[in-house]
Formats: sequence, C-alpha cells, structure tokens
Amino acid sequence: MNKRKGNRSNFLIYKALTYARLVAAELVNSSPTSYGGAAPTDGGNPDDPRPKAGVQAQAIVEFDRDKPRPFSLDELVNHITYLQGARAKGAVLERIPDGEFTKNYKSILDKLAILRRDPRIHFLMANWDADAPTLSKILGQFISEAQAGDENKKDIRILDISGLPNEVAGPLAGMLARLLFQYKLYQTSGERKKDPILLVCEEAHRYVPDRGEAEYATAQIAIRRIAREGRKYGIGLMLVSQRPADVESTVISQCGTWLVLRLTNQADQQHVARFLPDGLSGMTKALPNLAQQEAIFVGEGASLPARVRIRNLTSEQLPRSQSAKFAEGWAGLGLSNAELDVVAGRMVG
Repeated sequence: MNKRKGNRSNFLIYKALTYARLVAAELVNSSPTSYGGAAPTDGGNPDDPRPKAGVQAQAIVEFDRDKPRPFSLDELVNHITYLQGARAKGAVLERIPDGEFTKNYKSILDKLAILRRDPRIHFLMANWDADAPTLSKILGQFISEAQAGDENKKDIRILDISGLPNEVAGPLAGMLARLLFQYKLYQTSGERKKDPILLVCEEAHRYVPDRGEAEYATAQIAIRRIAREGRKYGIGLMLVSQRPADVESTVISQCGTWLVLRLTNQADQQHVARFLPDGLSGMTKALPNLAQQEAIFVGEGASLPARVRIRNLTSEQLPRSQSAKFAEGWAGLGLSNAELDVVAGRMVG
C-alpha cells in the first residue's frame, strides 16, 4: 500500500513538474492561483496541458520533459492545488471534496511547504525566474574550466551535502549525477575527449545503499547508469566507503579498479572478494593485517596486483577531515560556556 501511495505521489509531482516546465517554456498558460476559474470546454481533465494562444499542440507533444529545463516552484504548487485538486462544476472549477483532497494532495503540499521553510536548503527552494542562472552557468560550477594563462590547470569541485536531511541529499545527489551524465551525452566525441569527468562519491554507502531506501532511489538510478554506461561518454565513477558490504551490488560490480585498505569486518571482506577478478579473491585474507596507509591495488588500473603503501602528505596537503584525537581532547580543558554559546548559535542561526 505504501509503495502504491509513493508511486502515485511521484506521478502527481511528475505531472506538475512537466506543466511547470511547459509554462516556463511559454507553451501553456500559468496555472490559476484560486478556484472559480473557467472550466475547460474540451471535456479533458482540468490539469491537462493545453497550448496557449499562438502555440501548436504538436509543440507540447514534442516537448522533452526529461531535459534539464527550468520551472517555477510556485507554478508546481499551483498546478497541484488548483488544477489537479480541482474538478469542473458547470462552467467553473471548484475544489474537489476535502476527503479526496486530503488523501491525494495534502501530504504532498505539506511536505513541499516544510522543505521551502527549511533554512538549510533555501538555495534549493528559491523560485526560478528569468534572472536565474542559466544552465551553462550551473554546469560551470561543476565542470573544470580552462584557467587563464594555464590551459592545463584543472581543479576539483567539492559539493558538501553531508549536513542536509536524507530526503534532500538523495534527490540532490541523483540530480547532480543525472545532470553530469546528460552533459556528457550531448557532447561530441571531440568534446568528450577534452573534458573527461570523474564523479567521486564519498561515503558511497549513503548514496547507493545495498537496500531499498526511498530517499536515495533517485541517486541509485542515476549513479547506476553512470556505472554501467558512463565510460563510453567520458564520465567515470569512484566509490569511496568504509563499509563496502553496504554499497549496492549492481554498482560496485561495475568497478574495474580496486584500492582496498584494511578491512577487519568479515562481511566486508567477503563482499569485496565476490567482485575481485578471478584468482585474486584470496588476497582478501591479507586485508585484516594491512598496516596504516597500506592497501591492496588490483584491477584495470594496476599493471600487476600489488600491495602498496600510500605516500605521506605534508601538513599543507592533508585534508581537513582528520579524526578527532579523543585522549588529547579529554585531557584538555574542553569548551567554555562562551564557546558553547557560539556553537549553539550556529545550530539555530
């Protein structure tokens, strides 16, 4: 029952999203902002897209709904509220009965309202308008561009979504993976050669978990496609996880190169052994005994299977993600009340 309800909610959102994109493309009129407007005279549903004056119906039929097109979030909400949630009574539109509206639409609208009030994701929920960044500028935030005076200089783009709620982090990860795949799909062969992309998923067990989680369904589908088809289009995938047993088997089986550090968990060792090339699964026996910075390096990227040591980095090169030193922290003075106030202010600010 829950799965059917979820599928229906997705369908309602998809219809509203399609309509909102048609409005932004100036192919249909905007949704009403109240009940009582004129009901359609063609006998169709109130929420069906109808071409605006001067637009051919064929333009709507040929409109590609799956391309990264802009839309207004207000328009999406209005379509659900005043068109999907309306019925024709005589010559005007009225709201459907309260019980039916609550059953089919209220939970969706309430969820959207909560997300739009969440200060952590204001950057995601802002309303699109004609002055919003273009697709080219958005892509430029994720794609390494040639630097002035040094065309060989490349940079790394990091998108930190660790602090976002799961219901946002999952779709956002899926959107990014899908956007990058489509970007490569529409490139020419020459452009792909000049602009290869490697998508690195840190904490991959969160974004492509080996279990069904509705919040990450979109991310799983998009990342799975990159794992299966990305190489021929010039987009690669790197999965980083401390729990490989929790990463979806379909995705992890597509990995051609493995760099495996120490693993002490038996389930993780067995999971890794399943996907290593034939004859190399026995190397997993060495995993519990690896020293710090040692790893097993096997696969397409390794000339020969090898036990390697990762070189030391200078203090300037080290990432700012080192584990807390518990004994050192406990031996010190800890935070003062004033410092606690500062942290609390960040949490509620």
